[in-house]
Amino acid sequence: MVLPDNVNASSTPNKPKLADSEMLLRRALKSSPQDVWLETLRRTRGPQHNSLVYWMLSQTECDFAVAVHAFYRSDPARYLDDPKPLPQRPGHADLFALILLNWDTGYYRTHRIQVDPVDADPRAIARTKQKLMVHSQGALPFKIPQRFLEPTGGAAIKVPAHLQPDQAPHLWPLFAELGLDVDAAPPGFARKIARAKAMFRKFKISGRRA
Repeated sequence: MVLPDNVNASSTPNKPKLADSEMLLRRALKSSPQDVWLETLRRTRGPQHNSLVYWMLSQTECDFAVAVHAFYRSDPARYLDDPKPLPQRPGHADLFALILLNWDTGYYRTHRIQVDPVDADPRAIARTKQKLMVHSQGALPFKIPQRFLEPTGGAAIKVPAHLQPDQAPHLWPLFAELGLDVDAAPPGFARKIARAKAMFRKFKISGRRA
């Protein structure tokens, strides 16, 4: 099993056992380009995938774009409304704290992938900036790096065809089992059959209505 390798990782001894599919996906990501990491993050659905996101953010190779996506997914404006000191050993639910603490220790300095609006909504960035203006300099118990407020640079994401989660035979089952956002039918012939059946049902229903 691949474990988080950063000093800010939670030390909680009673963490739930990882699903085999998540362990396998972590291993697959370790040998994949960061574009696949960002694509994976875009396919997460919420708190149920926090352990996977936490693991990504805890790897030294994690690209800045991945961190920015997770940062704005954590809703930073909420932490600015009620600012509190960051936990020194953040758990899986404390992604906001993990990102800021990791940044302070040198993480996310590699920025090869472009941050798109789907990763950091311009409205969320503007809202975060507005809420920061309410606080005088040095008043907050944490610091949001300027880079996160102006996440420019990098090249457009490029996921190789053989690593597209919807198409890759070794990735689709892992994504599907974990509840990540992928096509409901497996790639290949089975998907073609499923789509053909769906099309047939659609035409059949349309015919009845006519």
